[in-house]
Amino acid sequence: MDHRDHGNGIAVVRPLPRQELFDSAQAASHLGLTPGLFRALRFFRCGPAPLRIQSRIVYRRTELDRLRHEWCTAVQVRAEDRLSLSPDPDQPPARTPYQSRSLPYPLDPLMRILALRAIRHRIVVSILWVMAIIGGGISLIFY
Repeated sequence: MDHRDHGNGIAVVRPLPRQELFDSAQAASHLGLTPGLFRALRFFRCGPAPLRIQSRIVYRRTELDRLRHEWCTAVQVRAEDRLSLSPDPDQPPARTPYQSRSLPYPLDPLMRILALRAIRHRIVVSILWVMAIIGGGISLIFY
């Protein structure tokens, strides 16, 4: 923060800019997922849209928030209805059942379920497309 006195006794306070680009680990923590599950989302191409900057893959905060909103809207969960997972700054962080021992941030169980749902959906749709293509090829061969 910038605390400058302009000679008139009034200090100017400027907030620090909010981080808008995240790497994979930071994006996983922003969504409350493990890094491995976030990599699986990227592998199956059902996660947030990546942005490539000089061979580095980063994710925009707006894309991560849009993905969270889309997933929650798909299962009719509003942000106001969810319990906050952010710790109280006055109390020391307590270990919750949803917090991994190796991760410094709490995991979001709803986001985990929705991520697994998205991966499952992508796999099922891919299998159906492959079955349709193979079935079409076989029917062309026999007829």
